[in-house]
Amino acid sequence: GRKKRDLLMWFSNAKSGPSAKFVLENIHTMGEMKLTGNCLKGSRPILSFDENFSTNPHYALLQELVAQIFGVPNNHPKSKSFFDHVYTFSVLDNRIWFRNYEILSEDGGLAEIGPRFVLNPVKIFAGSFAGETLW
Repeated sequence: GRKKRDLLMWFSNAKSGPSAKFVLENIHTMGEMKLTGNCLKGSRPILSFDENFSTNPHYALLQELVAQIFGVPNNHPKSKSFFDHVYTFSVLDNRIWFRNYEILSEDGGLAEIGPRFVLNPVKIFAGSFAGETLW
């Protein structure tokens, strides 16, 4: 991405599909933005999806794929039993915007801790990295 070339990201259910190909845009790391956060290692994120994910079927499919990838199972041996950060996924201009927030207090105070990036969907395939083009 730093060499002015397209940076691609694949999301896939590796066993039988589906898979999605994205162009990664507007990458900002924690160091570039000078964001400080204090998420604990092994803590589970809350996944927050924009209401636009329920408007189109391809966004609903991407929501399920993202939930499988970024979600941590409840009694996973290496995960903690609490949530201390939030991953937000928003649809704007036919792109998926990702933000990472730390939960500061129990009343819902949030602070962005980074990184942040934008996923521009290219194709969605029925199989794992191949197959019929769904979108």
